[in-house]
Amino acid sequence: MDSDWLSRSCPNCKSSSIFENPVVKSKRPAESMKFFDVREKFIGLREAQVFFTYFRCKHCGLLYAPRYFSADQLAQLYGDMPDNLMGEDKATISKTQSGYVKWLGRRLKAIDSFLEIGPDIGLVAAEMQKRYTLKNAVMIEPNRNVHHVLKENLSRTSIQILEHLSELEPGEKFDLIAGIHVYDHLLDPLTDLFKLREHANKDGLLLIVVHDEKSLLSTILQSKWPPYCLQHPQLYNAVTLEKLLNQAGWKLEYISKSTNWWHLDHFAIMGSKIAGIPSGFARFIPSLEVPMKLGNLIATFRKVPL
Repeated sequence: MDSDWLSRSCPNCKSSSIFENPVVKSKRPAESMKFFDVREKFIGLREAQVFFTYFRCKHCGLLYAPRYFSADQLAQLYGDMPDNLMGEDKATISKTQSGYVKWLGRRLKAIDSFLEIGPDIGLVAAEMQKRYTLKNAVMIEPNRNVHHVLKENLSRTSIQILEHLSELEPGEKFDLIAGIHVYDHLLDPLTDLFKLREHANKDGLLLIVVHDEKSLLSTILQSKWPPYCLQHPQLYNAVTLEKLLNQAGWKLEYISKSTNWWHLDHFAIMGSKIAGIPSGFARFIPSLEVPMKLGNLIATFRKVPL
């Protein structure tokens, strides 16, 4: 194992006991490489995907990478990234983000304050400002490259953009805190969830979307499943997600599979990259927008006394 990498215990329960056999590993595991070589593969889909080997915790069942980037390495990698559209049309991706807010709207009628962790270019926040009258809204986005687009997309509301959670005022609290595909990126999610709890109002709500490592798609694709990648130090399923949140003082209210919208031809091109086959056939596939339940989970958690 290369010394470039951080050794981690389970981020859910802090146990260092893992099952001997890995759940999934890449042909060339990232932990066998140098940081200089791995950083070039941090973004994008490819046939020979490189990622850190995932093991399952014996104590709580979380799927995580015991060897991973350090906090300093992650700061370098996330501080200079493109947006998260993955080449898809912004309007199509907006349908997915709008779906999250519609799902939430069936369970939450009104809020005054909103905090989002990792909003990227602000598609969820833009839908939030359409649905709710927000008196206070703050975005925590470490990727400075997308700040200008984030400001443009949220121009209808006075929204503050910060780079780090630590920049929030200690007493600042919110009705709703959202993290869309954030918690499977965090090096120490339990600590961050405790910090977020401090910024939640008495009955504050947490909205979460994560990849589901127990999904049918992950079972079929195995090591070629796109969420097995360098950006995810851990991946959740419905059980391990709830265990994590319970420890940090959050109680599950609702959970279900979320819906993603894609153009069929773009989805085919991404699939060809993963499979390592020419993508020329995609020109025969219609450019239709279709909804797909790809196995992601959407959930709300309510702040409860510890």
